[in-house]
Amino acid sequence: MRKVFFFILICSLSVSVQAQKKNKSKGKENTNFQAPDSLAAADTIPPPPVSSKSSKKGKTTTTNYVKKDDKKDSKKGNDKKDDKKGKKDVSTNFKAPETAEPTPVADTSKKFIGVIKYRMTTDDPADNDSMFIIFGENQIRVTMFTPGYREGQIFEDNSIINFIDSSFLEIDVRNKTYLKEKLGLRNQNFGITLTNSKKTTQLMNIACQEYKGEMTDSEEVYEAACLFSDKYQYMSAMDFNFLNIQAVVKGYRIVLGWRTKTEDNQNTFIMAYKIEPGDTAPYFDLSQYKAK
Repeated sequence: MRKVFFFILICSLSVSVQAQKKNKSKGKENTNFQAPDSLAAADTIPPPPVSSKSSKKGKTTTTNYVKKDDKKDSKKGNDKKDDKKGKKDVSTNFKAPETAEPTPVADTSKKFIGVIKYRMTTDDPADNDSMFIIFGENQIRVTMFTPGYREGQIFEDNSIINFIDSSFLEIDVRNKTYLKEKLGLRNQNFGITLTNSKKTTQLMNIACQEYKGEMTDSEEVYEAACLFSDKYQYMSAMDFNFLNIQAVVKGYRIVLGWRTKTEDNQNTFIMAYKIEPGDTAPYFDLSQYKAK
């Protein structure tokens, strides 16, 4: 009887051990999983949202995950928005800086009546002519002296500009006649444009402003420059160019130096060398002359 009891006990113990082994094997998983070589972009698992708690209000805010590159782009976009927000309204009443010079105003205390004598030279030393410009109350007389064909021979050409009736008179001193025409008809194809060079220079110990620009005609462009001083002003004309090719008055100021240069670098100079204030009325007396 004891033998039978022991046999049953041993069998029940072996069955129990086997059952426990089976239960243990069921609870285990195969850990030798081999992932595929690649996963599609849509199959990737995004990381979980990051929660940030506000210490003041105790609220939880969910922040969406963004890649590093995306962060840069989003930051740039935010910067642009911030820039737009930060910009202030610009006034549309912008006033451009004044580049043009103010309109000249004659200074009667600097009014000049008299004779200014000029030398006319070129790059050729043999060219040595002269010119007198006589400034009257409402008229200007220009006398040009040029060498003749013989030694000591001098030719004299005289013109009178009348600003009262805007006329130009060509004077024949020898025959005591004059030819009258409208002022500005000669050399109409010429034009002179001068602007302030912001430079000063000395001429006859007089500080002079320099204006530079160009003189043009239908065929050629000349470099041009003039010198003048506020000390000598002419009241009857704000600007006057003799024969449209020589600046004589610029902004009421009498031109003391005039230079032109051709495209092939040929220079002409008309420079004052003597200033003689005084009465000039006799130079404009044509009572002994006849009109042609």
